[in-house]
Amino acid sequence: MSENIIKRKSNICEEAPVDLILNGQKLVTFMCTPMNLKELALGHLYSRGLIKKTQDVLTLAACEDMKKIYVITSNKIVDEEYSISSVLTSSCGSGTIFTERLVNGGKNDSVYTITVEKLKGLSVEMLKKAELYKKMGGMHCACLSDGNKIAILREDVGRHNAVDKVIGKALFQEIDFSKALIFTTGRISLDMVLKAVAAGFPIIVSRSIPTNLALDLADELGITIVGRVVSSQPIVYTHRQRIICEFEHNLVNECM
Repeated sequence: MSENIIKRKSNICEEAPVDLILNGQKLVTFMCTPMNLKELALGHLYSRGLIKKTQDVLTLAACEDMKKIYVITSNKIVDEEYSISSVLTSSCGSGTIFTERLVNGGKNDSVYTITVEKLKGLSVEMLKKAELYKKMGGMHCACLSDGNKIAILREDVGRHNAVDKVIGKALFQEIDFSKALIFTTGRISLDMVLKAVAAGFPIIVSRSIPTNLALDLADELGITIVGRVVSSQPIVYTHRQRIICEFEHNLVNECM
């Protein structure tokens, strides 16, 4: 009995509350896997439009033991941003706290294209490299690719946290988001599309499916969404022109 209990404990996903302290005030509490916290904070601030570039951040410090991240920015954050401070659970994202500035920046007109075969291959490669997912099964994974290889991969108990960590790492590396695409193991919700809009990703790819609100926003703002990517018939929901398939009958287009 005791041996079975030990095995179960060693196979449990780690989830912890981590406070993001921005300019001396608590902005949000993440329910997340407490690793890569600097990347999580940077990606979250960027995807919410609170910073425009890494140079906007004067200091960034994270303490995994205390479960806190401290950020000082050069730009003043308006009080309204703090008034919507909340707890972001691992199962929910920040869709309730986005502002109109993220959707008023115009339509993504990227001419980036990629074959469905490459999307499938990259998705398989992502799962092969997802160590925590393979060990525990209850983790989410996200990665950034230039279309040829996986450049950044991060895991977290929350799918939105994993995407924020990828965005944060990409900002540190000064990657051009307009020439990259984002992969996720989770469903694509409204706030996932908002993150892509804020960063400038033209394509979001998932092993799962999107929500109706995610599709509406992606269609309006020029984001390509591909779902069920590892199935025999991946689904291109929006802006089909970016996805190339040698055999069209192997691709389902949901936007006729």
